[in-house]
Amino acid sequence: MNKYLVGLLYLLPVILLTSCSGNIYNEERKIAEGIWEYNDSLRFDFEIPDTAQLYTMELDVKHRDEFPYENCYVRIKSLYPDKTLKDDRLSLEFADETGMWMGEKSGGSWLAPIAIQPVAKFRQPGKYSMIFFQDTRQDSLPGIESLRLKIARYKAK
Repeated sequence: MNKYLVGLLYLLPVILLTSCSGNIYNEERKIAEGIWEYNDSLRFDFEIPDTAQLYTMELDVKHRDEFPYENCYVRIKSLYPDKTLKDDRLSLEFADETGMWMGEKSGGSWLAPIAIQPVAKFRQPGKYSMIFFQDTRQDSLPGIESLRLKIARYKAK
């Protein structure tokens, strides 16, 4: 019985380390009929438990082949645990300098991973919200199917 207990004690850290994913948040918001209206927002709510930890933030944008532009401007409203509000504007680049779509193609859609913060440090633990608005010159922006926000623990390379 003792050797089974000793074996379990050696195996337990390995199991715990391999079962713990680096992802702390991974949620997708679909856009109705693939047309992002100017007044429509996509909201992501997440918890940050550890302010000593560094994180990565990635936005995966799923768009159709026929999306009419090489990029898409978005406004991001970030709400912090202390109720502070920050407003940013960001260009999401879907094509390289030659005009070719970046990312992975599946059927008639592309999945473009965009590192919105390759290394992020949060100063406050608690609930955060990020609200995305399309910020182009069109009221109705066709071709964007969904946004997926991924937050993971940063791993130094």
